[in-house]
Amino acid sequence: MPESSKASVGSSGREAASSRTAVRVQVLKEMTWQDVERLDRENTVVMIACGPVEQHGPQTPLGTDLYIAEYVMHRCAEHLADHGYPVIVAPTVPYVNALFSLPYPGSVSIRRKVVEEYLFDLLASFAADGFRHLVLVSQHVDPPWVRTADSVCERINEEHDTRTIHGFERLVVDLLEDPSQLGATGLDSRGEAHAGVYETAPMLYVQEHLVRKRLLAELPAQAIEFSQFKGAESFRELGNGLGYTGDLSQATEEVGARIIEHYADRFKNLILRHVRGEDVYEDLRFSSF
Repeated sequence: MPESSKASVGSSGREAASSRTAVRVQVLKEMTWQDVERLDRENTVVMIACGPVEQHGPQTPLGTDLYIAEYVMHRCAEHLADHGYPVIVAPTVPYVNALFSLPYPGSVSIRRKVVEEYLFDLLASFAADGFRHLVLVSQHVDPPWVRTADSVCERINEEHDTRTIHGFERLVVDLLEDPSQLGATGLDSRGEAHAGVYETAPMLYVQEHLVRKRLLAELPAQAIEFSQFKGAESFRELGNGLGYTGDLSQATEEVGARIIEHYADRFKNLILRHVRGEDVYEDLRFSSF
């Protein structure tokens, strides 16, 4: 997590209009069961970052998806607390399906049916405690994973009468299709499908020391579209096989700040609308790439 000026976790310093007591973002693994028991189940939001441990080219770490999702999650959690909603941040789920990266050392992929049952049990545990607002936070743009998350949310909502959502994968795809949303950056998003500027630049912003910056100028640009994934079994078969796409020379900390704060601003407002009772499912769902 970067310095507190970017996205710290802690007290919002504001008072909820209803109780006049400070509303805070709390970390589940630091709480006791009695701390949890005292929370207002109808208004508390449980947030869980999810993602794979998978290769992201030679330049960024295996946990790139997790670092980005956790940053966005904490920004969203603070936003909810500022608006009077207590938030529990649960421990991150670090292993999901990521079969396309499995041939690379260190990459882990869990079978879809196993991930689905695991996440269902996880969310059902909170639902059984009476929590209605559950949010899975992920930026893992992988069709099997997105279908898994969709299926789990639908099952939990149907069987436990919760209002569970997941994201922000849709926001990633939308931005790739229309980078003008970032403002006048001149960023070329053609051929950005995995481990390109849209993941490397945010990592320069949130975990700069983990990025192999020397490689950003050395690795040749290679435009690889999502459509090229069809017929291939892994990233090893695409481009030079090193597992990245796009033009990494465009990656800077400033661009990374624009990208990740765009995700955070969009997602935090969608979640706030959601907990207030609006239907935002269609704003987060997509069926193709």
